[in-house]
Amino acid sequence: MGKIYTIREACDILQIDATTLRRWDREGKIHYIRLSNNFRRVPKKEINRILGIKNNRVDAVYARVSSNDQKNDLYNQINRLRSSYPDAIVYSDIRSGLKFNRRGFNELLNRIENDEINNIYITHKDRLARFCFGSIESICKMHNTNIIETDGNEILSANEGLTMDLISIITSFSARLYGLRSHKMKNILEALKE
Repeated sequence: MGKIYTIREACDILQIDATTLRRWDREGKIHYIRLSNNFRRVPKKEINRILGIKNNRVDAVYARVSSNDQKNDLYNQINRLRSSYPDAIVYSDIRSGLKFNRRGFNELLNRIENDEINNIYITHKDRLARFCFGSIESICKMHNTNIIETDGNEILSANEGLTMDLISIITSFSARLYGLRSHKMKNILEALKE
């Protein structure tokens, strides 16, 4: 649906009074959205249309790896996506796909919620999120944003999809567990050297 404004907010943006706005509604010059409680809201696209603001939506690519050791893979993802979509804005993170406090991811989400993104190009859906991909996809659909997976368009059965999700979770937790162990081992080795 995109951003919507109250009547007062719309009047402030358009620099008109509520009487004029109601008259425009009767004349068909502006279209309201009626909420379930019968309140009226004005969509941002209607305000932009009246103000003559063109659609400023852009395409984006998103790349992610889990650790600094995988930076080369991050650059490979970005380069592959940029070669196919050179005008797209690049968002990237070095952080686990199970964490949602990723800077690039959150910047991208903010732009989606502001109706500024047409398409998001990713190599695999697990780059965007290891888990809860469906929720992110739903948010994108609400804002007319498409997620396009460039390297993994094969259709999976329900069982294969569930298996892939479980493998992703196990892989992520295993990596975290072994990562913790390796840090402990490094600390022990350093203590022994001293």
